[in-house]
Amino acid sequence: MSIEAGVDKDLISANLKAFHTWAPQLAAQLSSHTPQSKLVRNVDGDWDVEFRGEFLYGPGGRQRSEGTAKALALAPESRVNMAPLSSRNVDLVTNRFLNRILKRGTEAGLEFLHYPSEPKAFHLVSFGLGLGYHIPLLLEQVEPISVCIVEPNLDFLYHSLAVMDWEPILERTAQGQQHVTILVSDQPGDIARRVRAHLRFSSPIMVDWTRYQMAYQSPILNAAITEFYRDAQLIGMGLGFFHDEMEMVRASYMNLREGYYRVFKQSPFPMPTPVFIVGSGPSLDDDIEVIKAYKDRAVIISCGTAARVLMANGIKPDFQMLLENGAAPYRALKAVDDEFGYGDTVLIASNTVDPRVKEMFKTPVFYFRNSLSSYTIFSPGDPHTLDESGPTVTNTGLAAALAMGFRELYLFGVDLGTKSQGRHHSKDSLYRHDDDQKDGMDGAMNFDTVFDQVDVANFGGLAHTEAIMLWTRDALARAIGRYRPAVEVFNCSDGLLIENTRPMSSASIKLTSTPETKARDLAKAWERCLLPSQEGHFEERWGRADWPETIKALLDRVQGVLDDCDRDLNKMMLHLGNVLIAEIDGKPSAAQYFIRGTLLMSAMCLAFYARRVTPPDRTDEFWTIIEEEFTDILRVLAIQTDWFFENIEVFESDEELFEKVTEWRYDG
Repeated sequence: MSIEAGVDKDLISANLKAFHTWAPQLAAQLSSHTPQSKLVRNVDGDWDVEFRGEFLYGPGGRQRSEGTAKALALAPESRVNMAPLSSRNVDLVTNRFLNRILKRGTEAGLEFLHYPSEPKAFHLVSFGLGLGYHIPLLLEQVEPISVCIVEPNLDFLYHSLAVMDWEPILERTAQGQQHVTILVSDQPGDIARRVRAHLRFSSPIMVDWTRYQMAYQSPILNAAITEFYRDAQLIGMGLGFFHDEMEMVRASYMNLREGYYRVFKQSPFPMPTPVFIVGSGPSLDDDIEVIKAYKDRAVIISCGTAARVLMANGIKPDFQMLLENGAAPYRALKAVDDEFGYGDTVLIASNTVDPRVKEMFKTPVFYFRNSLSSYTIFSPGDPHTLDESGPTVTNTGLAAALAMGFRELYLFGVDLGTKSQGRHHSKDSLYRHDDDQKDGMDGAMNFDTVFDQVDVANFGGLAHTEAIMLWTRDALARAIGRYRPAVEVFNCSDGLLIENTRPMSSASIKLTSTPETKARDLAKAWERCLLPSQEGHFEERWGRADWPETIKALLDRVQGVLDDCDRDLNKMMLHLGNVLIAEIDGKPSAAQYFIRGTLLMSAMCLAFYARRVTPPDRTDEFWTIIEEEFTDILRVLAIQTDWFFENIEVFESDEELFEKVTEWRYDG
C-alpha cells in the first residue's frame, strides 16, 4: 500500500498486523487498496480526507465529531429504545417472573424511568467510521461488549490506519468475551441487515438502549439507520418458549416413534419444471384462474390454508406444506380434508406438527425443523432440514422447492400483508372477514393480527403489514439469495416487495413446460428427496441421553451465571449468552434450545427495568428481587421438565398440554 508523507508508519504497520491477525479478509483488501482520496492535514493540524477539493471534516471537524459523541451520551435519539415486554408477547413462566419483579419493586417504593440514566450499553454501532475520531470516546462512554463499525467508503478505513489505534479494538475478539464486526458496504439495506445480524449474534436480548452514531453526513448512512431502526424489533424474535419446546418435542416423539412416514432430504440436482408456491393472501383471488390454467404444467405447492382456496377452485396441489405445530392448523387441514379430500397430495411438514395431521395423507413426509430441541434430539443430519423454513408456512414452501432442486418459482398470494385493510386473506380461505363471517364452517379461524406498518408494495405504492410479515419477507429474501443467480423467483402477489424476486403480473406468465416434464421432475423429486424412514432411527436418537438430566444440568449452569455476575448487567448477559446461545463444536444442545427462549425473555425483562430503577442508589434492592425471582423460575423449569418427560405420551394435543401447564401450581 502507498503511504502518505508525514504519517506514522509504525502505527500503520501495527494496525495492518492487527487486521491480518483478527480480520484477515479486510487486511487483504486494505493492503491492495489504492485510494481515490488523500490523507491531509487541515488548518487545525488534524488529519482530514480530501477528494477533489472537498474535505471529509473541514475546519473544526475533529472537535465536532468528538463533541457530538459527548453531547449524545444519553440522548434517546442516539439509542435504540425498545418497548417493554408485556404479557402478550412472553410465555407463562416469563410473565410470572415479570409480574413478580414489578410488583415487588413497586411495593418497595421503586419507580422506573422511561429511559436509562447511564450511558453504558451492551451494543455500540458506528454508522460510518471516517477517521474514527469519535470511536475512543464512544468506547469509554458505552463500555460495550459488542462493537459494530460499518463504513461505506473503503478509502476512509484505509486512511484510518494512519490515524487511530486499531489493535485495542480488534484484539477484543481474541479475548472471547467481546464481539467486534467491521463492515464495508455501500448498500443501505445490506448495512441494516448486517448490523442486525451482528446484534443478534452478539446478544439478541440486549438491543434496548443500543448506542449508535453516524460518523458523518451521508445519504447512504441515513437510509441505513432508518431501515435498521425500523426493523430493530426483529432482532430478538424467534428465540422460542419453554412450553412450545415441550409441545414440539412431544409432537416429534409421537410422529416419529411409528414408522409410517418418509423423510425429506435436500438434493443438489436442479430441475427445470416451474413451481407455483401458493399462499392465501388476498391477491390470490385475482390469480386463481392462471394457476388453474397451468396446474398440469407447474408443480403446485400449497402453503397452509391455501389448500382450501386451491381445492375450492378445482386445483389439487402436488404438495401440501405445514410448519406450525398445534391443534389449530390440524383443524384447518382436517376441515379441508373433510370437504374435498387430499387424495394423492403429498404432505411435507415439520416433524413438530400435530401428530394427527399425518393420518389425512397417503404420504406424509417430515423434514426436521432446525433451531429447536426436537431437531437436536431427533434429526438424522443437516441434509434433512430446510434452510429458512420459518417463521411462516410460506417460507416452508419456498425452502422445500429450492431444496428439491426447482429453480423457476412463482409466488401467488404471498402478500405478507394487504393493499386493503378490509381483506386480509383470499375470500375462499378459512379466515373470517368482516363481510364474510363463515359462521358454522369447520376449521374457520379469526384473524387477530393488526397490520400496523406500511412498506413498499410489489407493484408499487404501499402495503399494510406487521412485524412477523416483515420477518417472513427477510427470510424469503435470504433463502432465495443463497441460490442466485441459479434460481429465478417471480412474485405475482400484490403485497410486499420481496428482495431477490422479480415482480410479474400473472397475465404475463408463459410456461414452456408440459405435463410430461412435470411428471418426470416429480418422479425425480420422489426418488431423491422423499426417502423411506430408517428402521431404528427413533429408538437410537431418543435413547442417546437422559434428556431431563441434561436440561437440569444446564439450569444449574445458569444459576452459576447469576451468582457470579456481580450485579453487572453486561457481564451477566454476556455469560448467559455463552451458556444458552453459544454453540459448542458448532452444534447447539437440546438442553439449550429447550430452556433458552424463556430464560432469555426473562433476562430481557430484567435488563429493561434494572437499567431504569429510580432512585438509582436503590438499584441493589431491585437486584435482590431479580436474583430471588430468577432463581425461582429456574426451580420451576426444573420441576416442569421432570413432569413433562414423565408424561410425554399422555396428551393428545398441544391444547391438553397447555391446559395442564396453565393450571400449574408454581409454589411449594
